[in-house]
Amino acid sequence: MAESTQMSDIALIQRVEAAALWAWPPQETARDEGWLLRAAGGHTRRANSVQALVFASGADVERAIGRVESWYAKRGLPSCFQLTDRHAPAALDRVLEQRGYARLTPVAVLLCDPAGIEPPKGPRIEIDTRPTPQVMNAVCDPHWDAAARRARAELFARIRRPLAFAVLFEGVQPVAGGLCVLDRELAGIFTLRTAVHARGKGHGRAVARRLAAWARGTGARQLYLQVEEGNTASLALAASLGAQPAYGYWYRELDAQAANA
Repeated sequence: MAESTQMSDIALIQRVEAAALWAWPPQETARDEGWLLRAAGGHTRRANSVQALVFASGADVERAIGRVESWYAKRGLPSCFQLTDRHAPAALDRVLEQRGYARLTPVAVLLCDPAGIEPPKGPRIEIDTRPTPQVMNAVCDPHWDAAARRARAELFARIRRPLAFAVLFEGVQPVAGGLCVLDRELAGIFTLRTAVHARGKGHGRAVARRLAAWARGTGARQLYLQVEEGNTASLALAASLGAQPAYGYWYRELDAQAANA
């Protein structure tokens, strides 16, 4: 990921991650030495991982990791940490690697000004504030089983911030969709998806631009997107909106064999 003047700004990272917590809320949380433990029954790594932005000075990191592992084990979940460019303590990534945690899913967080994004023209895009069946059909992978789809609907229902789903139609069929969640002046775009047969037509970009227009109209002054670093199409979409890299995050998840060693 390209360097950014904002990369070392811990206040920025904490602000965006706080907004993202409200936008993708877990079922339960707990605190341990400043870390925030999150659980949501699986199905999404972000809501089932430790937000490791703050750690108590002088605390024993190995003991804290042990308590984290017990907490997740009681819930039938793998122990997982979300690490940013400014995780705490600074040696945590190395310590987790030594304990057998695999590094997974590096993500770029990008920021842009929604005022500079023109709304789309042409495709029919409807805005909804509830995860209706047509919304779920637009934003969910059709190969998900019923449990995964139900878990995603339950996650959407837990959001307690202003939100909008955008659904793009070809005829009467929803073929693309996405979600935007507002937290004061900051808005995030999530779960952008286009049906396989409808890709390559700019539908994802149109949905993102429509959500950016909604965010601007509800008071957002900054827009953030979280894109897996290997997803070249989504990175290109973010670049088309004028989004610039702000920071990165990745996960460290305990390998089952390491956990049983």
